[in-house]
Amino acid sequence: MIVSIASMKGGVGKSTITALLARRIVDKRRASVLIIDMDPQRGATILMLGPKSGTAIQPPTIYDVLVNTYRRNPPSPAFLQAIRRSPYREDIYVLPATGELGKLTRTDAPADLLKTTLTVYPLSKDLLVILDSGSNHVLCQMCLAASDLAFIPVTLSEQSAVPTVNTLRYCWAHQIHVGALIPIMVGKAGWQKETIESWAARLRTAPALKAMETEVLSSMPFSQTIVRGKWRWGKIPKRFHSTLDEMISMIFNHPAWVKRATYADEPWHSMFIDIDERIPT
Repeated sequence: MIVSIASMKGGVGKSTITALLARRIVDKRRASVLIIDMDPQRGATILMLGPKSGTAIQPPTIYDVLVNTYRRNPPSPAFLQAIRRSPYREDIYVLPATGELGKLTRTDAPADLLKTTLTVYPLSKDLLVILDSGSNHVLCQMCLAASDLAFIPVTLSEQSAVPTVNTLRYCWAHQIHVGALIPIMVGKAGWQKETIESWAARLRTAPALKAMETEVLSSMPFSQTIVRGKWRWGKIPKRFHSTLDEMISMIFNHPAWVKRATYADEPWHSMFIDIDERIPT
């Protein structure tokens, strides 16, 4: 099953939510997780592979895998060779990003490029794939087109309105299932808590969201400590459990997870080859 954390608005916490969700899933022993970072800023890559990975990642990466599909070449071993195991949790794997991803936004790459790519490579029934979309509309659309289920983080700000609506419109037009919006509270300002709860309550009555069967989850209070990822070595703060568990319930009750007939029975850890030597691109 493929889940995307997506929004055409930057700075709403997509990478952090992706990493927190992956951690919570493996902590609860629900599945192995493959994070595919589709953000040229490499947020999820840095969070789950370590701070040095922002500049030290060697090819192949998700960019090389996508370019191989774009050029209509046969499936390449670069897919499995590009995947790294997280040093923080052994059941979390990362297909990392580099700034090269931005090159794809200046081509005529189709919106289903990532979807086409993932259909030709081996996945297993015990594996959940989470896509961190980044905010570029081309890469965000690629993630959404590949998804069985999407979650859209949104902050309480005027700047979030248009990108969030554009993301929802794309999902509506292409019949992509948006499970929920995730209200994000940034910082410690006391006024936000009361305001964000009343705002979330109004969102829950929005006719457009009801028509899309899109829920509004509990708000997630972000801070610099969370964004920097200190929780990677220890426990996720309890204030995040409620929202993450709501997401997990939606994921593992989704028909795409319950059925997942096209995935192999072989466990993911046995399919994944942990190698140090990367092939040249």
